[in-house]
Amino acid sequence: MKTLRTICTAALLSPVFALAQARPSAVGASAMLERTSALYTGSRSLRAEFTQKVRNPLTESLASSAGTYLQRGPGVFDVSFTQPSGDRIVSDGKTLWVFVPSATPGQVLKLPVGANAPGGIDLVGQFFTSPSRKFAVTDGGTVTVGSQALRKIVLVPKSEMGLSRAVLWVEPSTGVLKQLEVTEHSGLVRTLSFTSIDRGAKLPAGAFGFVVPRGITVVDQAALMKGM
Repeated sequence: MKTLRTICTAALLSPVFALAQARPSAVGASAMLERTSALYTGSRSLRAEFTQKVRNPLTESLASSAGTYLQRGPGVFDVSFTQPSGDRIVSDGKTLWVFVPSATPGQVLKLPVGANAPGGIDLVGQFFTSPSRKFAVTDGGTVTVGSQALRKIVLVPKSEMGLSRAVLWVEPSTGVLKQLEVTEHSGLVRTLSFTSIDRGAKLPAGAFGFVVPRGITVVDQAALMKGM
């Protein structure tokens, strides 16, 4: 069986745009991060369309995927993939379900929600709730991503979070997040590029529920750990 982190990171991502040389910026990185964080923690709901890539430096492989990201507060999110179709990672704030039949057909992982939950996709809970307390913040300056001038903010966790570094690219004038790159301890680099983000979006009922499909085996990680 593939490792838990391999399964989850296979569902996610590496940089999609070429970055130009950084230029100094007037607004401090910490102030820009706090501005961006306020946008997302201040929104009751979030809907985003994304493309994503994962680069494995050990195997020199690059995998792509795409889908829709929904969030309603810290720890409550849903990632539904259109590529590969049918893959889904969803959390109701108490239980995290990792269903990726494209990588592990016939099973779904059931895990407790926590700071080190796999996937690295809880934007509000992991990156935008008290970010200055969680991360050492470094200014990457202003860079050109495609045709856009964006602010680059580098985050290094102050304590164990299941990742070694994260990089945010945001619009300087609005603070809107355009791209997120996460480097895991294994060396895997995952990048989400957001093609649209709708803060305050109306979300469908039951968006954060998961019903186990017929014939699918539930692998309860918490139960397995208790039995060890």
